[in-house]
Amino acid sequence: MTMPFTRVLLLISLTAVCFGCGEASMKVGLHTRSAVYGNSQLERDGGARAILTAKPPRVGTLQGVSPGAPLRGLGVFASDAVRIGLHRICPDATVLTGPTTTALAARVGKSRELHNLLDRANNTGILAAEDLAALGKATGLDYFFLGTIAWINISNSTRFNPLGLTIVRSDWTNMNMVLQLYHAPSGEIVWQSVGDCTGYTESAAAVPISVHVVTSDLGEAMLSDLLKGRSRSTMFGTGSEPLLTVPEPPATSTDAQGNKRSQDADAYAPADMPEVEPEAPPAPSP
Repeated sequence: MTMPFTRVLLLISLTAVCFGCGEASMKVGLHTRSAVYGNSQLERDGGARAILTAKPPRVGTLQGVSPGAPLRGLGVFASDAVRIGLHRICPDATVLTGPTTTALAARVGKSRELHNLLDRANNTGILAAEDLAALGKATGLDYFFLGTIAWINISNSTRFNPLGLTIVRSDWTNMNMVLQLYHAPSGEIVWQSVGDCTGYTESAAAVPISVHVVTSDLGEAMLSDLLKGRSRSTMFGTGSEPLLTVPEPPATSTDAQGNKRSQDADAYAPADMPEVEPEAPPAPSP
């Protein structure tokens, strides 16, 4: 018995689609925006690399926060992103991980204070200066990283669904993260980076790119900005290829004399230039 011609065509098409989409494709794209807010403090301490590689350690990582009920518990991914990022770009870093910093706080009897500090940060997005100073004095650490998962979304869609059979599945993982570096004795934020990352996969049996992957890639880019003095990065990667930095050209316009100039000439900073914000004025005398 001969198979109907239309069925043969359908089987050939399905086979071609399955073989064409059998191997998953993965793409990751991210953007960061970073700034130094306590440049004089970092300069006094020898710069970012000096404090990150100091012996004994001068920097600790606080367990990350994730405000909002849907995100509760995801902050740990942000603190682990610091560990992974430093391992990739600064292997000689002596920065204490989140669990190690927590254990150190317990050892010096500051577990309750650390809990209160992070609980307030989860609601306000900042670390209370007096609590931070007390924690730094007790642990002997001068700086602390705080990571925040601000937003995350995991979604998917399907294509080619003959007879209810999914042939191609696409998955997206989108997130926004903030990394801050605090100077404990003064309570000041000396550096901050905000970034967003999108991970995308497509195949016959695709699974979402994990939160760990997108936070680790984003954390690596942010910390690279800190060490290299960059104010922003735009990166992309496909499959197992490394993320590539793409400079962002400024938008231009033509003035009355026909000369091209940046529409944001005063605020624009290329990806390879540092951006330093003004220092806060000294506190008035009592």
